[in-house]
Order: sequence, then C-alpha cells, then structure tokens
Amino acid sequence: MNETPSQVKSEGFLEGLIELFAGLEDYRSPYAPTIQPPDNLIQELVQNASFKSALVSATCSLPPGPLGILSILPELLLVYRIQGHLILDIAALYGKEVQVTKELLLYCLFKHGGAQVFRKIIEESSLKILIRPTTVRAFQTVLEKLGLMISKSIIRKQFARWIPIGGAVVTGTFAYYDTKRVGKTAMELFSKEIHAEEIREFLESQ
Repeated sequence: MNETPSQVKSEGFLEGLIELFAGLEDYRSPYAPTIQPPDNLIQELVQNASFKSALVSATCSLPPGPLGILSILPELLLVYRIQGHLILDIAALYGKEVQVTKELLLYCLFKHGGAQVFRKIIEESSLKILIRPTTVRAFQTVLEKLGLMISKSIIRKQFARWIPIGGAVVTGTFAYYDTKRVGKTAMELFSKEIHAEEIREFLESQ
C-alpha cells in the first residue's frame, strides 16, 4: 500500500521528534525553585517563548511554494524545541524537572489538541497527575496517533505556504497561541503533585 506524502512527512517528523527528545534530555534549565509562587516569572517565560515561536514559524513560512514546503518539518521541530525548553523551565521553577518524562513532555505539547491520546497513560485530577507504566508498544501507539494530528498540521501549513506574506502571518499567529497553550498546560501540570505508578500497583489495578 502506497503512503501519501503527508504520511511520509509525518513519519519523518516523528523520527525528528524522537531525536528532539534526545536533545531535550541534555538540556539543563537555568532556573530553580522560587520561594514565592513562580507565576509571574512563568508568564514572562511563556510570553517570550510564544514570541520566539511566532518569529520562527513566520520566518520559515516566508519562502513561497515548493521551497516553503521544504521548511515545514524544520519549522515544526524548531517550534517544539522552544516549547520543550519552556516546559522544562516551568518544571524546574516548580522543583520537578527530574520528574519530567517523555510522556509528560508529549502531554504538555499536544494535550490541547488531543487529550484523548493520553488517557491510558496519564490521568489528571484537580490535585495530582498519575503517570501509568508504558510499554514500548503503548508509547509507539501514542506516537502513531500523534502522527495523524501532525499530518493535519502539515496539510494546513502546505496551504499557507502558497499565500505570500499572509501565510507567514497565519502560521506565526498559530505558533504564538499554540505556545501559549503549551505553557498553560505545563503550569497547570507541574503545580500539582506528580505520582508515577509502579508496575506492581498498575498490575494490581487491572
């Protein structure tokens, strides 16, 4: 069965996303837990990251037509890198940087677009976050579902590349508000108690 161009691109993006996580694992946030609630500092970080994401997205969208289409995957990965650093900085301000997992990173990045994708591995209540053990296959299933979401994003960006200037404004604005939502999710998540369920607890609950 032949793959569509968007499927091929989403698969290439997922490979890049895995490499991105490897890079994020080496990132050490310059921030530390604060005595006062870190809300104001976090809002400043979110605002700065949102502007940076918008600038990257708009700049990558300026080349029209086929040349612009080639920049879609690099653009997405650059924006997600900015958002990934933002998530880790927020976690550090809450003293929870060591509790950040790939699952939590994905949750913060994509919850606002597909919370149902994570329902089997992350449970969120008003007071705490429960992370369930995941197998390699379960994590791969999450990535595959995210791949479908990413394909839709790629298609939207392909259309935007054919609109001179206006397309750059649209993609930049989208990146700005997308980063805002990521920051909001991370702030809400890391302000709660995070509990990683042990494999024994998980099996007993089944």
